[in-house]
Amino acid sequence: MSDKEEMVRSIMEKKVLVIDLNTNAKDCAKAMAKRGVSSAVIGQSGTALGIVTERDLVSKVMSDALDATKVLVRDIMSTPLITVTPESTVTKAAEIMAEYRIRRLVVIDATGSLTGIITSGDIARMLAEKHGYQEATFNAMARFNEGGEGGPYQ
Repeated sequence: MSDKEEMVRSIMEKKVLVIDLNTNAKDCAKAMAKRGVSSAVIGQSGTALGIVTERDLVSKVMSDALDATKVLVRDIMSTPLITVTPESTVTKAAEIMAEYRIRRLVVIDATGSLTGIITSGDIARMLAEKHGYQEATFNAMARFNEGGEGGPYQ
């Protein structure tokens, strides 16, 4: 690979799980589990308004033993959204993640449309690949395993 700076658009996930603002936490969690993702962008009328992560579900619903069918995602979502554009560099995305101590950024284009999501795992996978999967630290962050088998916590 060249030393040219990678852009967010080249490593972001384009298929973002979007959940309506008035969805309950249980249905949000089920949708996240079905898609195998750790977050959902919360939106209404095509506009991204917030994000719900696994951590939000645990710390704001489960830890208080709330009824997840009665808690709306609008009440537990993290706002305001911290975003980047597809044209942002991956370095810039990483700097924003570090600044705000977050692991994912919603990607919004110049028109304000949701175009993707980039996670710290995406960045780790890019770094692991750039280093030929020879750096154990990057491989661990990217959850790369030469054998391809899952770990013990499946």
